[in-house]
Amino acid sequence: MKPWKLLTLISIPAVLVFANGCAVISEDECQAGLWYERGIEDGARGRSQATVYEIAQKCHEYGVRVDTSDWMRGHEEGVEQYCTPENGFIQGRNGRDYEGVCTGPTADLFMSHYQQGLVVYQAEQQYLALENRYEKVEREYYSVSAQLDEDVSKKEARALRRHLRSLRREMRGLEHQMMRFGGFGAFNPGLFY
Repeated sequence: MKPWKLLTLISIPAVLVFANGCAVISEDECQAGLWYERGIEDGARGRSQATVYEIAQKCHEYGVRVDTSDWMRGHEEGVEQYCTPENGFIQGRNGRDYEGVCTGPTADLFMSHYQQGLVVYQAEQQYLALENRYEKVEREYYSVSAQLDEDVSKKEARALRRHLRSLRREMRGLEHQMMRFGGFGAFNPGLFY
């Protein structure tokens, strides 16, 4: 089995799992200063070097000067943690944006695994959309069936039966489409590696 397939079985440092959110910093964090450590954290989250300018701008509002050289040294170390093939797959699999922080030979490996993870993520999103549509059609099917049990005219009953047949066809079509993703009610990510 390929190493990146094992990612679902192993855990990685929590710092690599967090989403790549924006670089918001609090006044307390600005006052604390820990710029090298903050750089490591931001790099390990895959944030670009532009992050330090956002931090500096925010800290300036609090009257604090950022040591950008310390942050940059830490960021470089954090990026090394981020730019692994395994993490590339995780980032793609979770549908996270990539800010282009990897360079050199690691960039190609990271990107190839990121793309593989992204394919799985996108397939899962398609599957979930099909599943949601199926559930909506199924609810409508039961609602229309219940209307047939009520006292309705022959004309209304014919229209309701036609509508039920249409809903059944759509449900079968949705079931067929979901089978491409591993089965009805069971998305199989392994089909997309």
